[in-house]
Amino acid sequence: MITEKAFGKYRLFTLSAGKLEVSVTDLGATVQRIRFRGRDCILGYDSPEEYLAGTGYLGATVGRVGNRIGGAAFTLDGVRYALAPNEGPNQLHGGPDSYDRRRWEAEALDETTLRFTLLSPDGDNGFPGALRAEVEYRVSEAALRIRFGGLCDRDTLYAPTNHMYFDLGGEGRALDLRMQLAADRYVETGEGLIPTGRLLPAEGDFDFRQLRPVARDYDHAFVLTGERACVLEGGGLRMELCTDFPALQVYTGSGLAAPHRRNQGLALEPEFLPDSPNHPGFSDIRLRAGEPFSRWAEYRFSEK
Repeated sequence: MITEKAFGKYRLFTLSAGKLEVSVTDLGATVQRIRFRGRDCILGYDSPEEYLAGTGYLGATVGRVGNRIGGAAFTLDGVRYALAPNEGPNQLHGGPDSYDRRRWEAEALDETTLRFTLLSPDGDNGFPGALRAEVEYRVSEAALRIRFGGLCDRDTLYAPTNHMYFDLGGEGRALDLRMQLAADRYVETGEGLIPTGRLLPAEGDFDFRQLRPVARDYDHAFVLTGERACVLEGGGLRMELCTDFPALQVYTGSGLAAPHRRNQGLALEPEFLPDSPNHPGFSDIRLRAGEPFSRWAEYRFSEK
């Protein structure tokens, strides 16, 4: 079932199936709330004004390229493109006034599936090509599945993601959550959290191949070894994240600001490797003209 109500000047849709209820707004195609068996699972805001004023991308669809592009520039087929920077000299999550701050067109496909569409013009924040971006949300009794789509009229870069912060059970203690990752390497970063180009073994504090508490701050991309990417437990709940993206950014919310607080939620961002166009051997995030893009992520909830 899908219901709809006003959300300031925007709209808020609630998809319900079985034990799961997911609320999504057309502002940023943003997941505002997930409730499983009546218990909150993610952080959100109560008004569009808070989303527009915030800097944490809570629950938002981000693009064209999620994560960072060093120097806010890249070369595609021998042509150098200068992007709009929004984090010092670098670009983060697609640049200023990006997808998370725009109104998406909403369309119900059936009783449990909602599609959002955004037209991103040629030159948008420096990216070539007019892109039609899509994101679909589908709920079942205990799972939310997100499908990212896209089609562009020119060769471009495209690497969207979702930026939900998980707070299982509403306890607000991200570092106490227990996490397991299907990852044996992570991306080394330098100044400004820009990758150095090296992939390091996931050892010591970076080894999450067994379920254990998060315990400390992270803002790192882990290289996935399989589609069953992550298991998260806390507050009496369990969430399993499966995806066909090759990496997962883990961010412990050290920069969260009021009305939230530091480390209140854990952001898990299924993605391609950050700064990929500037590192040979990283992900190929080129989207060729007329070639459809499709990636997915599924979040499965249960009681622990």
